[in-house]
Amino acid sequence: MLTEKFSKQEITMYLKALSQSLSRKYYSYQEKQINLVSLMLLLLSGMLQFVFSLSHTIALRNFLLIIAFLLAFRYFWEALQKKPKQLLPVVILLVILQAWMLAISGIIADQPSASFSEWKGQWLPVFMSFVIGIGLARGLAISKLKDHSVVVAMSILIPITIFLSLNALFVIHDWIQAGKFIPSLGGLGDHHGISGYLIALLEPILFADILSRLIKGNRLLPVSGWVVFSILILAVCTLIGTTNRNGILSTIFTLVLVTTMILPDIRKLYSPRKLIALVLVSLVTICAIALISYKTDPRWQNFIETVTIAWDIDHNQLWLNGNGKDPPSASDGKKVDTSEYSRIAWAHEGWRMLIAHPWGTEISRDTFHKLVQAKYGHAGMSHSHNSWIDFGLEVGVVGVLLWGWVLLLLAKYGWSWWRIHQEPLGLAFAVLVIMFAVRGMMDSIFRDHEIVQFMMVAGLLLSSLSFKKTDFHQP
Repeated sequence: MLTEKFSKQEITMYLKALSQSLSRKYYSYQEKQINLVSLMLLLLSGMLQFVFSLSHTIALRNFLLIIAFLLAFRYFWEALQKKPKQLLPVVILLVILQAWMLAISGIIADQPSASFSEWKGQWLPVFMSFVIGIGLARGLAISKLKDHSVVVAMSILIPITIFLSLNALFVIHDWIQAGKFIPSLGGLGDHHGISGYLIALLEPILFADILSRLIKGNRLLPVSGWVVFSILILAVCTLIGTTNRNGILSTIFTLVLVTTMILPDIRKLYSPRKLIALVLVSLVTICAIALISYKTDPRWQNFIETVTIAWDIDHNQLWLNGNGKDPPSASDGKKVDTSEYSRIAWAHEGWRMLIAHPWGTEISRDTFHKLVQAKYGHAGMSHSHNSWIDFGLEVGVVGVLLWGWVLLLLAKYGWSWWRIHQEPLGLAFAVLVIMFAVRGMMDSIFRDHEIVQFMMVAGLLLSSLSFKKTDFHQP
């Protein structure tokens, strides 16, 4: 019998100790759990990160965005009260930018109602998305997880990686059906550039994680190095397979930027021989990516000459057509690359128009098209493919400066976290913002779902860093 080996008093003491132990573990477990609202926000954020890039899902995006915004606003407001120094300046600048857009709609725009409608459909979701990012990170911060920033990083990594994996399967399926390599396939998206925009959100996190492991022994992502490397290979192969030149250039610039930013830390920890080896590995990687792209994409062949021809918009105005069917010829008689020719010519004309309209014109994604149509009587393009030009024609120099100030504050904050705390998430954040600003010179990404998704990621990283626990003084 049990009572023959142990007295009743001993059994009672044992059961009491067991009960107390289970109770402590239960409450400790409860404290570490994510509350229901934060969990719902996390799931909604992951769904949005995936759905943003799918075709014909605008109604679903807006529905998820509204639900997430309503759930996140309380945490957002609490975050502003807890960390006003880190969050308030950016939020204030964004509010001023929104107010400036409304002023343009009411005072400058020829059709105020259309301009206001465009603001409501385009830029109000941008602000809502930023609120969601800040609110979600705050909700995770108060959940008493060991490190909520890891969950934030994974909430970006997982849905984008799933999208890229499925997208690769769709592209390969189309190749097999056609029996040949087909360039510029969109896959799950309606354009081959969609996957490139997602990769631009992913690469800073991957590069920061890899280089932080090499330098500080810290890892940003809770997975093995092989997993991180495999995701990076998937991203690069996607860019090459979809012949995404701007994405490839962005990848190379991102790698160079990250390496340059951490070079002082590398020099402190590694001998000159290891430093040279690291630089050589980086150069070999960059050259390999560039060579493969050059061999698989014939558009690189007359790249330099195309720049010269495209900049001369007065002598040759084929750029007005915008249909790519009849670009001018190079010196060797071959047609120049249509995409490059058009983008450079449009940017040149857009710069002239920005000088002519320094206060902006209206909130509209096809402002460039309207201005070209009015000036030349013909416009075969919808926008200039340069985000800074398109945005400037909408909001003028004042709006461009406000938006640039927002990006500068975000990048500066991420960089300070890396320099002071060697926090890889801060490095990823700084690189992400800088490359988004640079990429804006090559693609129209200050619009549609691209900027909405970027602002959600930016809000997540900004708020996550603001509430990150550290033994040092916060920047």
